[in-house]
Amino acid sequence: MKSLRILLLAFLLLTRGIPAASKAGVPFNPLDIHWTEIEFKFYGICVCPAPPPIFVTYGLIFSYWEPFLYIDTVKTANYSPFLGFYAGPPLLKMLGGKNQSSSSNEVANDATFAQSHAFMFSMLPAPCRSINFGGWWTELDPLWQSDELSAIITPEAALVANPVMQMACIADATATNFNHPLDFMPWCIGSGGSTYPMTGTVGDENYIQANNTVGGRMLAKLNRMLMICDPELTLCGCVRTPTWIKSHYKTHPVRPGHKSPAYPFGKASKFYDTGLNIPYYNALGPSDEFLWVVYRKQSCCTCCD
Repeated sequence: MKSLRILLLAFLLLTRGIPAASKAGVPFNPLDIHWTEIEFKFYGICVCPAPPPIFVTYGLIFSYWEPFLYIDTVKTANYSPFLGFYAGPPLLKMLGGKNQSSSSNEVANDATFAQSHAFMFSMLPAPCRSINFGGWWTELDPLWQSDELSAIITPEAALVANPVMQMACIADATATNFNHPLDFMPWCIGSGGSTYPMTGTVGDENYIQANNTVGGRMLAKLNRMLMICDPELTLCGCVRTPTWIKSHYKTHPVRPGHKSPAYPFGKASKFYDTGLNIPYYNALGPSDEFLWVVYRKQSCCTCCD
């Protein structure tokens, strides 16, 4: 028992010691949700198929934007703005983002690197019940650290890794800035550039824009790993979408600053960056450590989620 206490004390010292004392923020709470983003609507009665001997079942049609996913994009390995503290010791110095004093990342001068953490649970479990639970921690994901390894789950990336396909993203950037991202171009994240590679390295030195892109890549990655279903595609269920449908999601940052309204991923940061990332420390947490609230479009028949 004494040995167990010693091990537990050592673990706490490693995970919540000096780094935790030097960096902390306000944890996520329901007040961070912009509830006006929900846009709750009722459309009438619906009919969905059911197993025999019933064959059909009836329900009510509701549509709204559901806050269901919370994405950290951070410069400091294992720091979580969602939790407001370090969730573990930095595993390796190389895991820190660009410009960290402890980082040995070989990131180009005109690029940004960030780790990301996903926390998936719904703040509106009703009336629609197409709910996903889970999480992801990129410090433990070797595919996130390497552009080459990430191709294991995104072999199609080679098809869009050319100037013509990347230049086409200008059209998506224009549409996204008008809040209408082009779903037929899933390889683009608006003004953020390319969805690929699905790693933490973004060829953009605009730190806020790059972190927004990292958040979009995390969302696309969760879709690719079939951890997210899309309840907007059918009233009678929820469909797993390995390729994300961009217009079904919107986001806004709540750390280190708090901004509204919500926009599609890839909206130009000039629309929301004022006062968002004040140097050194913000009222809600340290600078350069972001938390994004993600909403997805829910449309359902209450009979059969």
